[in-house]
Amino acid sequence: MAQISSALTPAFAADSSPELASEAVNVCAAFIATGIVTDVDRMGRILKTLVTALENFSTESEVASIGDLKGLSSNAQVMVKMAVFSAWAELQVASTEQKYLVDVLKPYIGTLTPLWLASLREFARLRFEPDISMSLGPPSLSGSLDSIYSALNRETLLRFYQDSWLKLVDAIASLIEQDSEFVFNALDGKEADAPSTNGNSKGNDINYRDEPVAFFFVLFGIAFEALVAKPGSEALASKGQTLEILQALKKILHPSVSGHAIYREAIFSETMDLLDRLVLTEGLDVQTVIVQIARSLCISHPSATKADVAEGEDLSEDIEQLFELTRIIVLVLAGLLPNLIEAQQPARHQLTEEAITLVRVSLNALVDAAEVFPSIIKTDLHACIIHIFATILGTGSCQAVVVPQSLPIFKRFITSISASHKTQKPKHNTSIIQLQGCLKRFLSIYMNAQKRETEVSLPCVKNSLLASTLLLSSGTNHLSASEPLVTRFLDELVDCLSDRMTAKVAANCIRNLLLITPKTPAGQSIARYLLPLLITFSTNTATEDPENARALTLHALTAFVVSLEGKQRAVAMSVIVPTLLKRANGDGEKVWKETNARLLEMAAADPTAFRAVVGGMTPEQKVFMEGVLVKGKEGGRGKADDADDGGREPTIALRMDFGG
Repeated sequence: MAQISSALTPAFAADSSPELASEAVNVCAAFIATGIVTDVDRMGRILKTLVTALENFSTESEVASIGDLKGLSSNAQVMVKMAVFSAWAELQVASTEQKYLVDVLKPYIGTLTPLWLASLREFARLRFEPDISMSLGPPSLSGSLDSIYSALNRETLLRFYQDSWLKLVDAIASLIEQDSEFVFNALDGKEADAPSTNGNSKGNDINYRDEPVAFFFVLFGIAFEALVAKPGSEALASKGQTLEILQALKKILHPSVSGHAIYREAIFSETMDLLDRLVLTEGLDVQTVIVQIARSLCISHPSATKADVAEGEDLSEDIEQLFELTRIIVLVLAGLLPNLIEAQQPARHQLTEEAITLVRVSLNALVDAAEVFPSIIKTDLHACIIHIFATILGTGSCQAVVVPQSLPIFKRFITSISASHKTQKPKHNTSIIQLQGCLKRFLSIYMNAQKRETEVSLPCVKNSLLASTLLLSSGTNHLSASEPLVTRFLDELVDCLSDRMTAKVAANCIRNLLLITPKTPAGQSIARYLLPLLITFSTNTATEDPENARALTLHALTAFVVSLEGKQRAVAMSVIVPTLLKRANGDGEKVWKETNARLLEMAAADPTAFRAVVGGMTPEQKVFMEGVLVKGKEGGRGKADDADDGGREPTIALRMDFGG
């Protein structure tokens, strides 16, 4: 480190130049940020150089210097000052990942934040004021020499700010993300004491303010201008910096910074036009940030953060803005998913790993938005989301990865819809109608896939079963077996138990449907409909069962019995115990071990009910069950089985006098 310090010393000598000193400042910051030395006390002269430079340029002075380099012109001072502020900004951004830098910045961050903001304000003034003054007419002859000089030097000064502005914005944005209270004071132009730590958080209570902070329009204006401007000499940034600027903009649009300013009609429409263009012209990394911005603006929208509105209240502008934000997200999905907008429409992007991640982010964003939409317009967004999920389910290229990754999001979405069911009038319950329509589309996709015409047909069949099961088992189910669509699906599901290609998936789906919680009347009607079908399937031992579907089904039925309470459990047990024994008799001793395990499960769950069932058996049935229990236990003498059954054995003690 001593060699680096020695090598940098000449850059700050009296005969050096502002350009060389500026580059040396950048080297100092780069070295500290590398992590070669993480102890503040060992950073020596390199850190001291940055600290001294900050102290020299933190106050307005005509004789500011760095090291022995003195007598700088006003322009040279700006060059070096921006290099110093930019170097510290880089350290602040790096501190979000390199935690040792928090200690480096701690004593100075309170000084730096207002300096960064003041520099950005000066940059905005230099950048935009000439345009403003020209729009007001030619300058008066009485204009001061200072303003004339400023105009002549504008291009020179702008170059210095041009190289640094994004680093300063990134630094401010990182502090906003850390929710540091002092940065909000600085953004509001308030004097504040230096913070004790980089992350002196305001806590979890986000300040959803109406008015933006004082510096919002400076930060927003610079970032917006940089994204809007065409590449060229007048552009604020290069095309390669779009992602970085958008990430900073996302943080600037934090509700504690922007307030409701972003929702002002002129600002909002311009922002949406910009995001529209970027979605169509930029890559997936940029589109990911755009989705995050749109989601955040939805969730923070004034109509989303206030109590639900009364009927008749004018929400036209709010509705338009919310739909604009969700349209942006759908536009992103349309570029990733074929057939979403029009049939036979190809996607603009290949379904790479990055694209699949973006699909997941976009779907989550839409579901999050739907949860905060005012109830009077939720229905439209729900219909849109259902269409998207159905399109994904029916698209061949999505079966392997996209559908499995979207199913957990679909589950969350259905849970959200079922929750909104309570707030709707029974006669006009659009939630039920939409869920019925969704099941109808899923069944249509399933029936088409069952033709097995392509290599993706089988995965589509399995995915359709899973999606339809989630539709009936997520949240609080209100679709009962009295619905023809539901019974049709249940019939298809049970039929799939006999197909070796779908048996395991169907068995797992059935288990989920039997164990739905909470146990609503609709869910119980599904269980009642399934029970006779499953008993018939499980006891039909004349057919082959290569996928062990009968065992899986009986395991699910046993779990169903255990999940019940009181009389319901006793009644169900009186049906399932004979079913287990009938299947054990038909399939022979090879299934006695698993039958033994199922019987013990029920006996352990409710010994009284189990004894009552055994008491009602014929002597022949009791003898047969005794054989199943004894030989089933003998068949499981391995270590694993001993461990598995050991906990249950004392409960029943293998006594055969259950009827006594």
